[in-house]
Amino acid sequence: MVVPYPLNIPLATSKSGDRETEREAIMLIGVTTFGGDGGKSGISQYIISLLREFSLLNSIGQNQIDPHQYEVVTFEKEREIFTQPRSAFRTQTVGSRWQNTLANLLWHQTELPSLCREKGYEVLFLPAGNRRLPAYSPCPTVGTVHDFSSLHVAQKYDTAHLLYIKRVLPALVRRLNAVITISESSKQDIMEYAKVPEERIHVIPNGVNHALYHPQPKQVAKLRIRAKYQIEAPYILYISRIENPGKNHIRLIQAFDQLKQTHKIPHELVLVGSDWDRADEVHAFARESQSANSIRFMGFTPIQDLPDFYNAADAFVFPSLYEGFGLPVLEAMACGVPVAGANTSSIPEAVGDCGLLFDPTDPEAIADSILNIVSDCELSKSLSERGIQRASKFDWRHTAQETLKVLQQTKQNH
Repeated sequence: MVVPYPLNIPLATSKSGDRETEREAIMLIGVTTFGGDGGKSGISQYIISLLREFSLLNSIGQNQIDPHQYEVVTFEKEREIFTQPRSAFRTQTVGSRWQNTLANLLWHQTELPSLCREKGYEVLFLPAGNRRLPAYSPCPTVGTVHDFSSLHVAQKYDTAHLLYIKRVLPALVRRLNAVITISESSKQDIMEYAKVPEERIHVIPNGVNHALYHPQPKQVAKLRIRAKYQIEAPYILYISRIENPGKNHIRLIQAFDQLKQTHKIPHELVLVGSDWDRADEVHAFARESQSANSIRFMGFTPIQDLPDFYNAADAFVFPSLYEGFGLPVLEAMACGVPVAGANTSSIPEAVGDCGLLFDPTDPEAIADSILNIVSDCELSKSLSERGIQRASKFDWRHTAQETLKVLQQTKQNH
């Protein structure tokens, strides 16, 4: 689901100054949505959030120039996910025959350059640059490379996929005119693995949709979760696609087992997210767990329900082995949920000193962090208050503005 646009957006007013100079700065920007997993991943939420903010910036005239023009290139079946009826963006749809991964990779090398030339894009923005990139473009290109997680997590992908990531993708990333990434951790990977010069990399952190993610009365959120999802007990929450081994669900289940068997906590473990690679292994491990009756798999959940899941939780845990950013950590903080996260990759950048950090390869360390939160009311309250303050510093409007600056600079420098 896509978050609706706010109502009553004021129209842009005319501005004084040299109109001809301003018109020269207006860009026709092509934006692709491929590699966004059809709205069911963090990358897709990144694309949706940026497109929303680009549209709002146009509407309220905060570009300091006339509104830019955008054309969103997307699959026909995904048009409603990434564009909204009230958006003034044009769309260019691609048929389902290009939706297969290999076919779509080919499309980027053959059809996309021709489309850019035909449409006259002045800059091409590829928000899933660690998944889909062309080798050539007639216009300057800016790509967001979220992470190189597959190089850090053993057995994450099959041999063919790993060959593409290790051999082909770095060469494609180097051909971008500018690279955006979302954390200092990912920046270091791009420099090391793709050999992109530091001056071509721009770190622009993700934002939080504060209109959606904010503190709500806990009891009210609990009532809504109970009514819709039949969750009665207090619970520990993890929001992530179900993927093994990268998202580290199995060690989290081991830690939860320890908490239930040794410390007799009353909580359930609630896992929100779609099944992904090797999800069957996670489900099988959960079924064999001594605490199987207290582990709840919720599947893909509409985005409008996520604030209730966060607000009703006693703790949010994020044991992922590697993340380019770790957006759910900040969404949880924005809702006032005390957070415990892995001490790897970008996750400490998101958590700061406002949550607990643990070794994600050690189930006992995961269990200790969760126990500290659910058994210590003062600690829980302190983490909640500090987390709200930290999350307030991350905003999608700022992310969109900084992204537009990179797009403008890239066009000007080309």
